[in-house]
Amino acid sequence: MTGSDGNARVQAFYRHVNERIAAISRDLGSGPIEILCECGAPACTERIRLEPDAYEQLRGKATHFALIAGHQDPSVEDIVRTHEGYLVVANYGAAATVARRTDPRASSR
Repeated sequence: MTGSDGNARVQAFYRHVNERIAAISRDLGSGPIEILCECGAPACTERIRLEPDAYEQLRGKATHFALIAGHQDPSVEDIVRTHEGYLVVANYGAAATVARRTDPRASSR
């Protein structure tokens, strides 16, 4: 995968993985959730630790993703919030279209 479309598809893949991680964490009733960085780098395995309510807020918008600072790509996303240990970015353009199309929560919105 190359370009912004490939980047967006990698982000969508990591979002799906993180949805499973969050579901398992909810079932276990544990505290903070440890998710994978949702940057567009296929080989990135860095982790982000956040509270369940922060994760739910993140998932409130189909175009929002959690990234380690420095992993953002200004050609496809803007930083919308900065937190300790991670950023929330919003995709725009073609990347936003992919994000909306692949949102696993789209049917519940």
